[in-house]
Amino acid sequence: MDAVFFTILFKMLYFSRKILYNKIYGMPKVVFLIMRKDVMFVEIQNKSLNLFSNDWTNSERILWTPSSTTKKALLYVQEIGTLTVKKAHESPRSALDSYLFVMVLEGNGTFTVKNKSYHLHEENIIFLNCNNAYSHCSSSDNPWKIAWIHFNGCTAATLYELFEQRNPSIVISASLEPYKILFEQIKNTLKNEELNCELYASQYLSQLTTMLITASQEEHQRSARESIEKWEKIRLYLEEHFAEKITLEDLSQRFSISKYYMLREFKKQYGVTIMQYLNQCRMNHAKKLLRFTELSVEKIAESCGIPDASYFNRTFRASEGLSAGSFRNQWKN
Repeated sequence: MDAVFFTILFKMLYFSRKILYNKIYGMPKVVFLIMRKDVMFVEIQNKSLNLFSNDWTNSERILWTPSSTTKKALLYVQEIGTLTVKKAHESPRSALDSYLFVMVLEGNGTFTVKNKSYHLHEENIIFLNCNNAYSHCSSSDNPWKIAWIHFNGCTAATLYELFEQRNPSIVISASLEPYKILFEQIKNTLKNEELNCELYASQYLSQLTTMLITASQEEHQRSARESIEKWEKIRLYLEEHFAEKITLEDLSQRFSISKYYMLREFKKQYGVTIMQYLNQCRMNHAKKLLRFTELSVEKIAESCGIPDASYFNRTFRASEGLSAGSFRNQWKN
């Protein structure tokens, strides 16, 4: 009899949910104390929002069931939320009919997809086809906080194929700000159960997938812009400091760039070497002084950063095809 009693009691604890009703800020809240095997966790429901807590994690999530029309015609959210890890543990999944967007807000951890590991840290994003087996595990020394969206829809598979074609990796390193904005828009739309919320959520998901698909191209363009800005800084420095003694070693040290890389890339960007461009700046200045001042050639040479007048004359002739004096006579007002 005792054995039967304890068996029944165990089963009741295993499957039971004790529901407590309370009011916080005037809103109904449902608290579930859940026993599963040797684990107890707390689930707090508030309208569409669900808060979960156990020994390993704290999470806030919305589980969404789309309408039949939405399933047929739109992208739709299956689950959206954030998770903060308290203690590292592995979460495996397989054959899940879903696509998963994850961004790492804090800390670091690892996703393993088809036996390949991807180590992620803050400012990383990963985009998965969950039909493939995968797992994720936070690091123990720097547990992560992640935000995620499980979604699907009539065009989801095609969009993911396009993402794979356009991007060399399923991991993206990017500023999270535009992704965070879309994430909050989707979450708030569903949480508040606004009119036409599924239409709006689908629109935001379309924007999100577009950003993911074009991420590699955007990164390439950003790198190109940064590269141009770097060479522009060097070019402007030459224009402003041509009267000073400038060497390649000085430039390399000032801009923290390898001398030979700097030589190669500057010429690729502007079609002339650094020293040729420096010489152009000096000759342009010299021609202005020759035309519009009465300064001697020696003084002009010094003001151009060439203290040797003979060398200045040879350089000027090589550039313009005539001497500095002849140039002055030809262009005299």
